[in-house]
Formats: sequence, structure tokens, C-alpha cells
Amino acid sequence: MKWIWVAAGAVAITALPRIALAKISDCPAPPRAIEVVLPAGLPPALRDALSDVALPGEPFDSTDVYVRGHKHRRYIFVWNIGSQWIVAIEQGGIALRSAIYVYDLGNNGKTSTLIDTRIGLLNNVCTAASKLVKP
Repeated sequence: MKWIWVAAGAVAITALPRIALAKISDCPAPPRAIEVVLPAGLPPALRDALSDVALPGEPFDSTDVYVRGHKHRRYIFVWNIGSQWIVAIEQGGIALRSAIYVYDLGNNGKTSTLIDTRIGLLNNVCTAASKLVKP
């Protein structure tokens, strides 16, 4: 009987992030930030740094079960403020979670430097990313 409760709990935990995901896709860019069109708006240096990431709405491995040929992460949004780029990605694992990466592309835009990383739950990614925008 206990296994039923354990299974029900596991299903509930994996379903919650998917429910929160509908709100995340509507995350507005804060003042001074420009929402970037994916993938066309990504500079080559940033695209190279991020490697293989699925576009919003594309399938990806949202659990810890990896499928050959699938991407393991998916973009939530990308914002640009001058040379600073804020990239929010959802990534699978034991629990679906968000990762927010802040890159500086410098003045020439040919190199990317990772300057901050935040890993967390999906339901706070908009607020967390907004706080990373420098005044």
C-alpha cells in the first residue's frame, strides 16, 4: 500500500513543474532588456557557449532518462542588455529545473564569458532572471 503513495507523490512532483511552465513562457522582459528571437537572435559566440539546446516548444529530455538524439535542455527565454545576455533554460534530471546563465559578450561580441549561474525551480525563473538585470 505504501508504494501507491510513493508513486502518487512522484507523479505529483514531476507534474508540478510542467504546470508552472505555462506561466514561464509569458515572462516579460524587464525594462532595458530586449527579448531575443530564438535562434536567429543569438550571436555565434553565445550559441557556441550554450551548445545544443532545444527551442521553446521542441521536445527534450525533461527527466533523467536520456533518449539518443534528443537535446537535454530547452530555452525558456533569452534577454539582451548591451553586452550582457541572460539565458534561461529548463533542464531535466531527477526533477525538471531551470538554469539561468549570464554571459558578457564584451565590446566585440566574438567571445563569451560566463559571469553568473543560478539553478533552481521553474516557478521562480522570471523573478530570478529579472533580479540579474543590472540597474
